[in-house]
Amino acid sequence: MMQDKDNRNIVLTGFMGTGKTTVGKLLAAQLNREFVDTDDLIQVREGMAIPDIFLKYGETVFRKMESEVAKELGKRERLVISTGGRLMLDPANVEALSREGRVFCLIATPQEILSRIENDDEHIRPLLEGPNPDERIVELLKERQKGYHRFQKIITNDKTPEEVTADLLDIFHDDPKRFSIDHPAAPYEYVVGSGILPFIRQLTGVTGQIVVITDTAVKELYGPSCIDIDHIISFPVGNHHKNLATVQSIYDKLIDIGFDRSGTIVALGGSIVGDVAGYVAATYMRGVNFIQCPTSLLAMADTSIGGKASIDLPQGKNLIGVYKQPSMVIADVATLQTLPPEAFTAGMAEIVKHGLIADSGLLAKVEHGNWHHESGTLFTSLFEVQALVAQAIQVKIEIVQEDPFESGRRFSLNLGHTFAHAIEQVSGYSINHGEAVSMGMVAAANLSYRLGHCQPDVQTRIEAILATIGLPIRIPGLDPILLVKAMESDKKRLGTNIRFVLPGRSGNALVVDNVDRSAVMATLHEMKRSVA
Repeated sequence: MMQDKDNRNIVLTGFMGTGKTTVGKLLAAQLNREFVDTDDLIQVREGMAIPDIFLKYGETVFRKMESEVAKELGKRERLVISTGGRLMLDPANVEALSREGRVFCLIATPQEILSRIENDDEHIRPLLEGPNPDERIVELLKERQKGYHRFQKIITNDKTPEEVTADLLDIFHDDPKRFSIDHPAAPYEYVVGSGILPFIRQLTGVTGQIVVITDTAVKELYGPSCIDIDHIISFPVGNHHKNLATVQSIYDKLIDIGFDRSGTIVALGGSIVGDVAGYVAATYMRGVNFIQCPTSLLAMADTSIGGKASIDLPQGKNLIGVYKQPSMVIADVATLQTLPPEAFTAGMAEIVKHGLIADSGLLAKVEHGNWHHESGTLFTSLFEVQALVAQAIQVKIEIVQEDPFESGRRFSLNLGHTFAHAIEQVSGYSINHGEAVSMGMVAAANLSYRLGHCQPDVQTRIEAILATIGLPIRIPGLDPILLVKAMESDKKRLGTNIRFVLPGRSGNALVVDNVDRSAVMATLHEMKRSVA
């Protein structure tokens, strides 16, 4: 029997047939806890089986019974709770059971689920009645996909209940990793872990009003996970909403709800959300407390650290901005499970950049690992991703601490970004930031060799690493003249000189300006050529 000092409940959700009850009982036995199956509890109290409850009272009444059970169990401690397959799709139930518990979603393929259900003589499944239960499973899984995705997933395919139990215990007892960031204004912590999003108030110790700023997509996925917050303000998804109009609309809503300087703004989302929320937190009533909760790999590894908050103008990217240091960064890697494949892959570009400028070990981990995101299978182990994020953020923390206001070494974090921002702008932002950074790093290596600052094998290695991940290494069909014009409006320029951060001979990054335009044009023409 394992030593168990954590009083939080363990809540297992997921589709029928994924092993919630079997695994739940094993967990409870190993941790010396009480096991509760919500379906069994309802059946005992009503004195009839669930199919009979459906038949006599209807599904609406049964869901109300589930909600009452969720409220009751959410007030207790040290339980292992197995929920009905739909119970945790109700935001009110999520709030009730997440307040004193960690939620894990067991998942399996439709074929595996059907096989398990067909071999289960103990349970009747009213939602699968009909001639084609396999088709009904696929249909129900599709309906519930977004709801299930908000929780930390545990894959049960091809695993015994004992193996799944061992995986759960490892994750449950794995404490979040904390990094201290020393800053002249005020030190703060970066916390990275799995399944920690519902505990914002506990992790931060904030006692005042909390307002979450997010986008509509993240709100739908993770709004119900934000326990003990007072309001959620969302704006539409997309880079073109990172502007003054969006900021003004958020100001208006904050005033409407009576938000004052004693409150805290939480940025919940990717880099765009972090920029908008940080800008609002820095300027509303001359500044309020600010917490970053990044949900994308790009934001976790890069943009949530360092306090930069900026918005765009029609003339260019990030032309208006401030420095607003968060009081804490909370990165829950479980949220990466809901990223589209292209978004996860895009975030890897910044991790490669960190490896290139400061950590050869990180670069080797990326180079020799399998980080190519296949559709629908983000990764099998959150431990690997958590370790990758932790190593990547250490690079940026070290640089930001050394140069908090970008007066020296911190500028190296812009490796490839002069090209990247131009690519984004000229493409009308149809090319996302990570993809643009990938192209920009290859272009930077090409320009560096052209100017005599590095060997040609630098570009070859960068291209190989990025291509293996699935990132683009050529600029598709953008006019070099327009790209140079966009660079001339870049905020990093020095007078009329375009400034570039380029890879050097010894693996270091160097800042170069006063570059002949013909060399830049030659690189851009080279970058348009097809990959052999």
